[in-house]
Amino acid sequence: MQYIRRHFLRIFVFTLATAWLPLLIADETNGRWSFGIIPDTQWKENMKAPFHGSAIHIIDAVNAEFVRQQVDFVIAVGDLANKPSIAAFQTRAAHNKALDDAGIKFYPVRGNHDAGTIEAVAQFKSVFPNLPGTVGSYPNLPGAQGLTYSFTHKGGKFFLLDTFLMDDGSSKGKTYTIGDYLPWLEWELEKNDHHFALVFAHKNLQGQSHRDNVFGRERDSNPAMQNAFIGCLQQHGVQYFFCGHDHMYHRMRIKSPDGKSEIVQVICGVASQKFYTPNLTILQSLRLIKPAKPLAQDLNNVGFVIAHVDNEGLRFEYYSTKPFGEKPKIPKWELRDSFGYTWNDQKLTASVKK
Repeated sequence: MQYIRRHFLRIFVFTLATAWLPLLIADETNGRWSFGIIPDTQWKENMKAPFHGSAIHIIDAVNAEFVRQQVDFVIAVGDLANKPSIAAFQTRAAHNKALDDAGIKFYPVRGNHDAGTIEAVAQFKSVFPNLPGTVGSYPNLPGAQGLTYSFTHKGGKFFLLDTFLMDDGSSKGKTYTIGDYLPWLEWELEKNDHHFALVFAHKNLQGQSHRDNVFGRERDSNPAMQNAFIGCLQQHGVQYFFCGHDHMYHRMRIKSPDGKSEIVQVICGVASQKFYTPNLTILQSLRLIKPAKPLAQDLNNVGFVIAHVDNEGLRFEYYSTKPFGEKPKIPKWELRDSFGYTWNDQKLTASVKK
């Protein structure tokens, strides 16, 4: 009987929180708040300006727009610099000054260009200290603290998954898989501390230019892990997975290999002057996974994503402009894609600007 009462109370509290949370979001922020997503900023190192492998003028321009739109925080989906080093990470962090001055927090996850050695782990953590994983939620795995983490903000929960070499105390280090993170991810998603959740990583679920992804070296790697991961996200109402790595903007619906679950993957574009295009040879050669038609795509432009949250729902906007980067510039950002869903029905809605 006590178990039944506790179970009923838990359901009642969860239902009440779910019903009132959108209103609480609106009350706290006068109806609306926003956050930004900046894609890969990794670029050439040998340039006239001391770039240290980061597209500093593009970073400055994107951050200026984040400040103008008054975002609460910015998530970076990896490849902050071309090669890991103290100088490279310090250069990248220094060009967040506009964010720092505006009180906008910066939450990065590493990409393959930011990783590779145990020394690189220490360098990254020294330049980007006190991330939520160092004091908040992170997997109970040696070395994952401060690299893979989640945080909550005004009804939203955000997961940043690092799939690169970590310092676990061993001589060679440890690279954790998505499967290693699943128990922690499920535990955190089941908590009644959020109204919506989003997941971020550097590599893709299915790349358009790269073969490698968060599951392995090929698009059809580890199908059981793909089924478990995508199934977990769908079961807990996570509708979007954001990533970088492919240096293009590409939004598509991805189904698990068993066909039982799906999620929308958003490759967030590129914030440097290094562009890739879809590799049709790779896509067409993979018989196990039929390439899906994109919901939206933007190639060979510099871009970023801004999300808007209010008492109606969640809306994402992708902006881009023509390439620039070797000199400072105030670009004209064009809205290229808009998508999201409402709280009432959780249905996806989308529109693409041609």
